[in-house]
Amino acid sequence: MILAGLVFVFTYVNGFHDGCNVVATLIASRAMKPKMALAWAAVVELLSPFLILVLGASVSDTIQNLVGETYYTGDGAEETALAFITGGILAAILWNLITWKFGIPASSSHSLIGGVVGAGLAAFGTGAIAWHYFWGRVVLMIFLTPAVSFCLGFCILKLLLRLTRCAGVGVNKFFTYAQWVNMTFLAFNHSFNDSQKSIGILLILLGIYGGQTREIPLWAISCAAVCLACGIAFGGFKIIKTVGTGIYKVQPIHSFASQLTAGSVILGASLLGAPVSASQIVSSSIMGVGAAERYKAVHWIVARRILLSWFITIPVAGTLGALLFVLLSQVF
Repeated sequence: MILAGLVFVFTYVNGFHDGCNVVATLIASRAMKPKMALAWAAVVELLSPFLILVLGASVSDTIQNLVGETYYTGDGAEETALAFITGGILAAILWNLITWKFGIPASSSHSLIGGVVGAGLAAFGTGAIAWHYFWGRVVLMIFLTPAVSFCLGFCILKLLLRLTRCAGVGVNKFFTYAQWVNMTFLAFNHSFNDSQKSIGILLILLGIYGGQTREIPLWAISCAAVCLACGIAFGGFKIIKTVGTGIYKVQPIHSFASQLTAGSVILGASLLGAPVSASQIVSSSIMGVGAAERYKAVHWIVARRILLSWFITIPVAGTLGALLFVLLSQVF
């Protein structure tokens, strides 16, 4: 129960750390007041995880399979396994809190993956890691999804500017209200992807205690949904400020293009079973949208700081996970 509670603490932190990205441009463009935007996003994020019952949980499978099940479910492996999973979760929480403190939209997903893989390496060695999952569905996506988001955001804004070049002032009102629909789309896909990461860790816990690891219990989906919703309801305003105004001064049309881009990329990744970063994707889409209109108006210094966090998150969280495993193995 204590370790399950720790997973839900991570999920809550994930909600106010990554979830706030889904409303950042909506708030920055003044299309909706902050409290109302966070409340609406929380409702959407509460409902989305239950779509797992219909579409399946390929992202959860990826998380669950990062470390071979035989290593943490064998006879006499319980103490090592508990130290491994606890170290991985604590590393993710710790790195999320550090980056939140400084308003850096680092990836909760990569924090979790780095923590689990680092602790897994320290606990079981290199043979325990499913490297084809790690390189194909994690590392590849670190480079691929930001590039796709940047290019797609760039193209969508160019298209919208061309379509609206002769439009009157009323078009601004259209994009202001259309953002509400796009934010719902983005929040829905974010929660569908992120809730599965916590569920994957819960399935590892069930495996450690000899439980069923293939069928996802309804309580796991419900708890992940509630924690994500509560996290986003209290919003990480430092990160909202960085994403919403620190990269580019967004107007309703920019926010519309960014939200449509980010929601589409996250949906595509979820269907491929890739645990992607909403922070990465939203930030990259804003960079692409800004570059499409005024390249020099993009705050590239802020963008470089964000990019650096993307590259160091997995190594730092992995190191923390390994160190925490060594410490916790003495405790357990």
